[in-house]
Amino acid sequence: LPVTLLRQAAAAGHAPAIYALANWHIHGKGVQKNLRLAVGLLKKAAGKKHPPAEYDLGVAYEMGKGGLIKNQRAAILWYRRAAQHGDLCGQTEAARCYYYGIGTARDLAKAARWYAAAAKRGDAESQYALGRAYELGEGIEPNIQRALVWYQRAAAQGDGAARQAVADLEKRRRKNGRVRG
Repeated sequence: LPVTLLRQAAAAGHAPAIYALANWHIHGKGVQKNLRLAVGLLKKAAGKKHPPAEYDLGVAYEMGKGGLIKNQRAAILWYRRAAQHGDLCGQTEAARCYYYGIGTARDLAKAARWYAAAAKRGDAESQYALGRAYELGEGIEPNIQRALVWYQRAAAQGDGAARQAVADLEKRRRKNGRVRG
């Protein structure tokens, strides 16, 4: 019965139902596992601007899943769409792609902007990355105090690299009398 209802909602064009049905086909939950069908459903839901589907389609393109040929340009396009529609994972992946130049030209300013968007929403990995951007001036004006704030936020969530960065900056502060920035 749940599959029937889900299929009816998907057939009616309800993007969350289309997305849910795609996930059921990805994992074989209540239906036969079928990655090609799942990708087709993701495309349909993403075409309706459903952010989680846009993100998952980006992953499928980046990894070459569900019959798709690996395509980093398509991956960043879908990550960016998901990010623009408020998807946290889309924001972090768009930032990563801009930072490393995956599927696009390397653009540290765009990476910093997407990391900032995700960091403000509480993503520890993005908080660490934003702290690093502020510390090193990668795509953003260097500011050690802001770096420390973002490192501390990430460290408070258990991020080990952020804890180490906080310790390093505090050590520099003690050595130099204060940290400039």
